[in-house]
Amino acid sequence: MKLRAYAKINLTLDITGRREDGYHCIDSIMQSVSVADEIELDLTDGQGIEISTNLSYLPVNEKNTAFKAAKRYLEAIAFPHGASEATHGVKISIRKNIPSRAGMGGGSSDAAAVLLGLNALHDNRLSEEEMLALAAKIGADVPFCLLGGTKRCGGIGDVMKPAAPMPDCHLVICKPEYGMSTPRAYQIIDKYPLAESPQTPAMMKALEAGNIKEVAAGISNRFDEVLRMRVVQEAKRVMKGLGALNALMTGSGSAVFGIFTDEKAARACRMALEKRETGIVFAARPARRGVEIIGGA
Repeated sequence: MKLRAYAKINLTLDITGRREDGYHCIDSIMQSVSVADEIELDLTDGQGIEISTNLSYLPVNEKNTAFKAAKRYLEAIAFPHGASEATHGVKISIRKNIPSRAGMGGGSSDAAAVLLGLNALHDNRLSEEEMLALAAKIGADVPFCLLGGTKRCGGIGDVMKPAAPMPDCHLVICKPEYGMSTPRAYQIIDKYPLAESPQTPAMMKALEAGNIKEVAAGISNRFDEVLRMRVVQEAKRVMKGLGALNALMTGSGSAVFGIFTDEKAARACRMALEKRETGIVFAARPARRGVEIIGGA
């Protein structure tokens, strides 16, 4: 089975508190975008989980979120039927396109694709509720990546509410060579007070209105405000100078997205960023789902 695992961006990201276990509470509008990893799943007679990728530096063991997803799914369908372990294994091939340390949910999207794909290969044995519970045990963004589209995400990112879809537009996404680890970003943001005026409620209204200019005007990210990474600010400056309605860092960084209504302007911006050799640059559109099956079992 072949699947596309779509990346995400944060249209808003408010930090609303910190829990006793160290996790942070957020209020965020997450949006799937058309940049995607390609996943292939093949069931095997053995009980092992094998992972291969096109990037030599990625882990292919239990440190990989796709491995964790496969392990949890196979255990979930085995244990209720009295088995002590999974009755078969799976080979997982991952072609990475979503950059790491970008704030685009690359690892989470791969895990979501493995969950959805394995469930399809097993006649959708687990319900959506059961799948979301498994996803939450793997990572905070995995539940969103499983459903995708446009969602308001609370808690640690795993509590989702529906939101009106992002109006169609053209996106330019630039991932600078410099990345930011999520734990380090939260260590820095803990030194600052919470934002006084959360922006997520206003974004919900802008999405409901269906006006891309209102949506672009309302994008906001507490990490962008606090971290103010030089490479991020430069990418935003270039995007806005070449016609973006607005530009913002996504997640804890360091990828930056610009929102365009004009395709030619978006194309020109992408070319300008590529010439500057500031990092990896993508052209993208809003996506309506988090995972898509593109090849049969």
